Amino acid sequence: MISRTAFTIIALLGVALIVSSCGKLDQEEFEMWKNEHVSQMEQADADITNKVTMLEAKVDQQAKDTEDTIAAAKNEAIAASQQGDADTIAAANQAAMEQDAQLRADLTKAIDMQGQKAMEFAQGEDAKLQQRIDAHDTADAAQNDAIKKLESEVMSLKEGLAMVEAEVDAKPTLVATVRFGSGQTRLSTEGQEMLNGVVEQLKADSDAKIMVVGHADGTPVLRGSYRSNWDLSQARANSAAKYLESKGIDTSRIEAIGKAHTDPIAPQNTSAGRAMNRRVEVILVPAGALDQPF
Repeated sequence: MISRTAFTIIALLGVALIVSSCGKLDQEEFEMWKNEHVSQMEQADADITNKVTMLEAKVDQQAKDTEDTIAAAKNEAIAASQQGDADTIAAANQAAMEQDAQLRADLTKAIDMQGQKAMEFAQGEDAKLQQRIDAHDTADAAQNDAIKKLESEVMSLKEGLAMVEAEVDAKPTLVATVRFGSGQTRLSTEGQEMLNGVVEQLKADSDAKIMVVGHADGTPVLRGSYRSNWDLSQARANSAAKYLESKGIDTSRIEAIGKAHTDPIAPQNTSAGRAMNRRVEVILVPAGALDQPF
């Protein structure tokens, strides 16, 4: 860029040329005039430069001051915002605490009310339960009286039953009946099995007597080894008694007798009845029995 001084010199040269061409100024006058004006222009240019420098410095200072002002304003705004947030938070916390306190108070009041209702309900239920217990106790008392009466009756029945059982136990008991063929005295296989079935029972009551009683069907004995039904029935009893002795029954406990046809259990006028009457009965007689079979 051309400085103001150079521009002034060029302008003066132009003026000088114009004046010279007009013939109005000589060379010396022109130099004096030029020098004077150049000096003036240089001084003016220096003044302008100084003013520009001062103006630039002032602008720079104003810019710095503006930046400082903006920064301070920004900091103040931030501080104000932070303070505002703190105040807002504090206010919110205070409101939350107040709300929490109110909620706790309401909850405590509700709990107290529910507790009171629950207590009243429980008291009412206790009263109902007590009434039921009292009624149940009354019923229990009546039931206990009935139970005691029933127990007394049961005890009496048991005592009576014990007496009956004692009487039954003291009576002779038929434990086996063995059948025989007409005129026969030997035990059949079926008869042996019948006696085998009562051997353990007879051994268990070792104090009891064992009566082995033979019977006949009433048909007259016309031939064979036996002279009468008495002999025939006795032989049948002896046969059964010996079999029991062979099974380990003490001989001293056994008594064998014959009753001929004097104690029939079925009609004698039919073959079926006579078959039932041809028998040996094994009777268990407890010690001290009042009733004897014969």
